[in-house]
Amino acid sequence: MDFLNELESMAQVAIQQPQQPDEIDSDDIKRWQSLFGYTYAQAIQKIQEHRTDLSRVLVTDSHWDIVRAEKEAEGYDKEAYEHSRSLMASLTSNSRPQKITSKTRLSVYLLKLEGPLDNVFQVQSAAGLDIAPQEHKGTDDSGEHTIFCKVDANTKHKLLEFLASQGSRFQPTFIRYSRAEKNLSTKSAYPTLGIDTTMPQHRLRSTDDPKLVPAQNQYPVWYFFYGTLADPSVLKRLLGIDPSYRPASVVGGVLKTWGGKYKALVDAPSDKTVQGQAFLVQDQEQEECLQLYETDKYEVVRCEMEIEGMEEVKGLTFRFVGDVD
Repeated sequence: MDFLNELESMAQVAIQQPQQPDEIDSDDIKRWQSLFGYTYAQAIQKIQEHRTDLSRVLVTDSHWDIVRAEKEAEGYDKEAYEHSRSLMASLTSNSRPQKITSKTRLSVYLLKLEGPLDNVFQVQSAAGLDIAPQEHKGTDDSGEHTIFCKVDANTKHKLLEFLASQGSRFQPTFIRYSRAEKNLSTKSAYPTLGIDTTMPQHRLRSTDDPKLVPAQNQYPVWYFFYGTLADPSVLKRLLGIDPSYRPASVVGGVLKTWGGKYKALVDAPSDKTVQGQAFLVQDQEQEECLQLYETDKYEVVRCEMEIEGMEEVKGLTFRFVGDVD
């Protein structure tokens, strides 16, 4: 649809809009629950959204006359039929093959277990997974208790493909779970800022080699901050404490930018240093707050830093994993 045709379509929808929104009939609510698998509250919300959406799929009277007998036999009225066409258009668009890169696979989503994907074994089967994903309890946007599972971008893509292949009108709820990954190896120095840990000179000498410090679950642990986390007002809002910093520098890195404004620490030769602040993270709860704040654009890596008033310290920092400006 070109730009002028799209404007014409929106104008036609606007002309048909009532000046005051119609009260939603109980029969309409039941119809949408039956056809689309919505809860009572979801059906009301979806009907309201449909009636106020100027960009919705518009079914002409002539088209409705052609399909009316068939669709009414299936339980549709014209409004519900328009909504079903919108869902199919969305599923078709979302299920188009996409190039899944290594960076894309870092993306993780919380999938709400409902409809045809109401348990982890259905998810496993639909996506062709070797094992079922783990369940996580939570609340949805309406505050109701519900169950989620974590899926990656690849699994999300396979689930949308599966639903499209089944001709399903169901739209799964995916919530982006954006968190900086922390995966410190117990067998090598990987990942370490500014170091290619596959090189011979960085191989471990023993199981207690200092290159393995810090360990994955070692607390308290020093973190090097160089961007907004070096702002005490930001850290206070995140952790609910008055932070105590120490001036510090880290080796093997250089600051770039991404998105035109955000600071990004990336690898550099060992003679390069970056100035910032050191902060002692006390436990996993504090660390997880920081990981969620930095999002999956970053990863936690080991680093060597010099902290004012201290000898060289083995600590952690957030390294950018995307493309810098």
